Amino acid sequence: MPSPNRAITAPLREALSECFQSIIPLVRPEIQQQLVLYTEDVDILGPADAFIEIWNAIELGVAGFSLEADGRIAFDSKQNFRVRVDLLEASEYVGQIYTTAPYFGASLASKMDLLRLRATTIVERQEDGDMVDFRWLLGEVAREGESLPKLNKREIGNFLVVGTQIGQLDRLILAAIMGMHNEDAALRLLGLR
Repeated sequence: MPSPNRAITAPLREALSECFQSIIPLVRPEIQQQLVLYTEDVDILGPADAFIEIWNAIELGVAGFSLEADGRIAFDSKQNFRVRVDLLEASEYVGQIYTTAPYFGASLASKMDLLRLRATTIVERQEDGDMVDFRWLLGEVAREGESLPKLNKREIGNFLVVGTQIGQLDRLILAAIMGMHNEDAALRLLGLR
């Protein structure tokens, strides 16, 4: 996710896209669409068999990719950026990604889904960067006029917890994008119930 103090430059965005596009052909065509670009910094959701194919291709020396000492995948882009890739097994996220869009033969997770998942990581991990990502995604979802789908109890709880950690304006924005399908939770977020 972009930092509010440092926007993703066009060359870096191209490098991230190039990385994802270069990973897609490493798996069989029939499972390529199961790969989902999960964040702008190349976190990829997918099935375990796709990841095995990716690892095997990298171990065989596919151009541009390497394994770093910590086991992460690295991609050296044409724009002279080293992009690090995280592979996240899709089974952990089944039912959590509601909306995707086709993206170079694979899929791109919606910002609305990323916002929901980021609320969960804030509650579970409490890392500083997660709140920065949440606030950026909140602004993007609001700017695009999206609203959250009907949330389950756990997701509502996560948003209520996050709501206590953000400013009043962000809380109003969050209530607005929750409201259509989660009216009671939105009112609770604002202290009106």
